[in-house]
Amino acid sequence: MSDKLPQSTSLYSALSDLVAFRFHVKQKKLKHQQNMLATNSGDHLAIRKGRGMTFSEVRQYQPGDDIRHIDWRVTARTQKTHTKVFVEEHERPTLLVTEQTPHLFFGSQVRLKTAQALNVSAILAWVSLNHNERVGGITFNHLQSQWIAPKRSPQNVLHLLQKSIQQQEQIKRPTAPDTQAWVDALQQLLKMNKPGNKVFLVGDMMQLVNNASPQLHKLKHNTDITAIHIYDNLERELPKLGWLSMTQSFSSDKLIKLDSFRSKTRKAYNTLYKEQWHHTQEVFSKLAIPLVEIGTHQEPLMSLIQHKLIQ
Repeated sequence: MSDKLPQSTSLYSALSDLVAFRFHVKQKKLKHQQNMLATNSGDHLAIRKGRGMTFSEVRQYQPGDDIRHIDWRVTARTQKTHTKVFVEEHERPTLLVTEQTPHLFFGSQVRLKTAQALNVSAILAWVSLNHNERVGGITFNHLQSQWIAPKRSPQNVLHLLQKSIQQQEQIKRPTAPDTQAWVDALQQLLKMNKPGNKVFLVGDMMQLVNNASPQLHKLKHNTDITAIHIYDNLERELPKLGWLSMTQSFSSDKLIKLDSFRSKTRKAYNTLYKEQWHHTQEVFSKLAIPLVEIGTHQEPLMSLIQHKLIQ
């Protein structure tokens, strides 16, 4: 099998490309959110005594420990009773909230933001499923949000991806941000979510913060959340191309003219993005929610590894 990762030439995502990610993540697993906050690494393991669980360590016997777990070899060597400690992984379904709005139907390099958001969600879904976790979530665009209940099956992941592609294909051109889209998606998630779930928010986190902060605050109370902001380099840096006429969307008649040869113009453009991004970072930081950004030009699997979301 080739190590080359899938890359579609179409504006829209192809299911075959999203399925192909599955074979590149067989040995990967998710990192634990709490460790990500400190070191961007870790795993969601809880110390428990029990049988049929993964061995963790040997420690000195304490009253109440199961005598069946006594390590007789260490006990004989040290002349002190020692017991084995095991770990087990709690069942914590993975929920993916994937934005597919017209606002993301844009990209200056390699792929559109809609496609990159779906690439990231697909990888996280396959990683979770490969480690026997239930996977589901919400995919949404400007017209609707679709809830897929978490299940431990490839067919359920395929169903989630197919719904995302269908919503993506409903987009014909970019538009201004939909101020209600993230609100509706998170309100639906609040109704369906259960304590302890792992939730990945994938899309434009700036728009989420601007419009759906109250819902985000409620969701945080009993859920491990990780936010993944999808961006394009053109949103950060203005290229030196002379006078540029820009609109907020294809449906807007209002033109904004910028002289990109002027360093002052380019600096102001970059500063505006930085200010918005800094505000977004502050909101997520106060909520203790890990926040990373992945560009449309970046390879999605390697980016997730570099950000230590998976290992």
